[in-house]
Amino acid sequence: MIALVSRRIFWNIPVIFLIFAVLVLAGVLIYVSIKIRREYALLDQMLDSAIEGTFQEKNFDELMLSRLESKMYQFLSSSSLGRKSIEEEKEKVEELIANISHQTKTPITTIRLYAGLLEEKDLQEEEKLLVKRIEEQNDRMAFLIENLVKMSRLENGIVSVHPVNQDIAVLMDNLTGIFEKSGDHRIFFDPGFREQETVQVCCDLKWTVEAISNIIENAQKYTDQNGSIVITVIPYHSFTAVQIKDTGIGIAEEEQASVFSRFYRSEKVNDKKGVGLGLYLAREIISKQGGYISLQSEEGKGSCFRVFLPERSGKKAE
Repeated sequence: MIALVSRRIFWNIPVIFLIFAVLVLAGVLIYVSIKIRREYALLDQMLDSAIEGTFQEKNFDELMLSRLESKMYQFLSSSSLGRKSIEEEKEKVEELIANISHQTKTPITTIRLYAGLLEEKDLQEEEKLLVKRIEEQNDRMAFLIENLVKMSRLENGIVSVHPVNQDIAVLMDNLTGIFEKSGDHRIFFDPGFREQETVQVCCDLKWTVEAISNIIENAQKYTDQNGSIVITVIPYHSFTAVQIKDTGIGIAEEEQASVFSRFYRSEKVNDKKGVGLGLYLAREIISKQGGYISLQSEEGKGSCFRVFLPERSGKKAE
């Protein structure tokens, strides 16, 4: 009898050991699972706070972090400091730009005033010519500073574009109103855009008008008085293009890739007014809205710019 009981206990030992091993393994798996979930939850919390820009070192105790969490913590801490530094630098740049803009307006206005007073005097022809040159250079300086301020604000994200759905007819009416006042007989707006009132594009109206105006003004500079500048709306599948086609001097093929560069001016047009920022700003403004600008040109025959604006999105104009 005793031998039989001993034999049963002997055969049950592996079973008991197996059950014990399974229980231990299950406990380990549960512990590891809980630990992994806790780490994932903490990492998720860190990333969420970093995305929202609210990550703070004091919210996380480094003693409680695992090696992976600790590395993530260090990375996000440095990123948070970097973001704060960038924001501080942006504020300094904005303040500097505002100061430059303000400080230069006064002397430019004063020079313009004194030049106007000189014109009222009984001057000789040579003196009148000198006064005219003063006014021209003063206007050029004002134009340069104005565009430098715009460029700096766009590049530093101080000024941002806010694309919303706009009727293409509203955009074109704004442009028509600006250039009809100039009385330039070379500019012709194809009235066909009024037949496309249902066509909507996603753009920031103010900045898009400025971008397209820069291209039209560029065409005015390089098209003679007997030439023409035609503005047309062309709908495509996912974009609507505003085409500006002129019969001006055209752009050499080897220079076409450079005309959108900052401060670029061809040696062939040094006698024309300009600082090389108009087309650069136009491209920056349009690209920030998800659009793009194409160029086709032949030297001596004219240029054709197309401003492609994306079709409507979910945002509506107020």
